Amino acid sequence: MASKSTLLTPILEELLVKEIGEANILPLKWSQNGPFQYSFNINIEGKDEKVEVNFTQIIDDIERQFYFPPKYRNLINIFNVGFDISGVEKQFAKTNLKILLTTLSTIVDIVKDFIKHRSILDGLFIKPMEKETKDKNPQKSSLYRAFIKKQLEQIPNYSYDTYREGFILIKNKK
Repeated sequence: MASKSTLLTPILEELLVKEIGEANILPLKWSQNGPFQYSFNINIEGKDEKVEVNFTQIIDDIERQFYFPPKYRNLINIFNVGFDISGVEKQFAKTNLKILLTTLSTIVDIVKDFIKHRSILDGLFIKPMEKETKDKNPQKSSLYRAFIKKQLEQIPNYSYDTYREGFILIKNKK
């Protein structure tokens, strides 16, 4: 028989997703450091951390096959979106839910800015949480996925899809 805490997990996840509603948590102030790099600062457990968000164009066919399913591999101008906190991807695992959602909101705001300033952009791949983080905290991983999905669905002229547990944002054809 499952423990009471195990039985409460799906209910708590549903409540958290309802609480984020339309995922309109205000993003933090960020800066663009170059055409493909952005950053912002966030306080995690009393320590100021720098979050870097990088957009790397996927040119190589092998990379394209890794990041995108066959139906999207013909796209030319596609980018991988990656981020780390103070140079460490696993730092994300330490964050509480409010910090997690604020960080994600800021990253999505940066993605929107990146899209807005690109006249030619076919798609983006946003990688999932690291497997180690996901395995240690499946509830945080579920919330991460729900929040990102909700945010991506709100970007006009783009469609949302998933692949390899990551998120794909594809520009709609006119």
